[in-house]
Amino acid sequence: MAGRDGITGNDTSPKTRQRRSVIVGGGIGALMAAAAMATGSAVTAAPAKADFDDLIDPIIQPLITSLSDAVVGLDPAAATDITSLGDSILASLNALDPSAAVSSAAEPAAAAASSDPTSGTYDIPLSLAEDTEPTVQATVDGSDTTLLVDTGSSGLVIPYTDLGSNVLTQLESLFALGLPTGIGESGYTGGVDYLYLTYDNVSVDYGNGALDTTNTPVDVEVFSWSDNSSDPTETFQSFLGDNDVTGILGIGDESADAGPTASPLEAAGYDGVTVNIPGDDLIVEPSNPGTAIATLDGAPTPSSDLTETVTTSSGAPVGTGSVSDDVDSGGVYGTIPSSIASEVAQGDQISVYDGNTLLYTYQVGTDSDGTDEAPTVISGTSIDSGVEPYLAEPVYIDYTDDTLTFDAPGSIG
Repeated sequence: MAGRDGITGNDTSPKTRQRRSVIVGGGIGALMAAAAMATGSAVTAAPAKADFDDLIDPIIQPLITSLSDAVVGLDPAAATDITSLGDSILASLNALDPSAAVSSAAEPAAAAASSDPTSGTYDIPLSLAEDTEPTVQATVDGSDTTLLVDTGSSGLVIPYTDLGSNVLTQLESLFALGLPTGIGESGYTGGVDYLYLTYDNVSVDYGNGALDTTNTPVDVEVFSWSDNSSDPTETFQSFLGDNDVTGILGIGDESADAGPTASPLEAAGYDGVTVNIPGDDLIVEPSNPGTAIATLDGAPTPSSDLTETVTTSSGAPVGTGSVSDDVDSGGVYGTIPSSIASEVAQGDQISVYDGNTLLYTYQVGTDSDGTDEAPTVISGTSIDSGVEPYLAEPVYIDYTDDTLTFDAPGSIG
């Protein structure tokens, strides 16, 4: 899920590749630099507090106006809401000490640069919801949340409503995070688009003391609008609610073009992570704890083409072809090229190979709700694996080497 750019089975399912476009990034220093360019002046020192509004307003207000104009044709009330939200953000930013903001924004980057990759092994409890959704329980800056574990994206994303029980506590918690280091827009195909703020200094507890991280980058959704023609009232919160989660834990390698915000595990200096659905845990460890079947360059999408085949339950061939596979734990039942199979029936066997090495295989059946566990037929050859390989075996993501390792089933105790 993630995702955020790609089809994963149905319009209410989390998508698995992020398509974030960072509008303003790099912290308050970048905001000041942009303001300086707009006014033709140079930034040589932190401005006086009385002048902060003059710097921040030319950056934030055009964004608010642009977004408000974009949505007013769809929902005039929505445009009013976002303008009010912008005024609240500006008021809170102006109340802060900009020199302190510059310092606090720089601290996480300096700490990351000076720290070594973290050693040790940490087992985060992992559950499977709705037959297809690996989830973990976490506390983000003191607020409990259920996160979809998504290898098809990078970055921890939560809605602002996760931060409190009502508007006042939500805003209080949001402003307590400090000054955002970036602003951007993202969305899920067939679901929602949303505006988010990035914070680089958040504490996250991954349940039962399994693992705590500080200075964690987190994207907080602050406004959303529907991208779902069948439900024009869809919001970020209802989109997540349809999938029984309240946030997204994108753990894909940032270098794999899965999103501009790094996985919080990668950002914290951990070298790798294993998604072990059969063993009910997410294992954070510097090296692969399982027995490797194959290690491929590129995570979550191997750089080399793979081969996908479909046979009937009796072994009769249906089709085969070369594919680029986004190995995506948030991709529901995934996709398959129409050139390989015009339709996939119950009992069909789907297998994916790297050369002659079988990476994963599964038989199409029905889930607990009676829904076919079949991938969606698409054009082209770029597919989404969906959750199927993760249901059968552990898969290790190496952040240092940008590799993806398929492990033998049962090789992790």
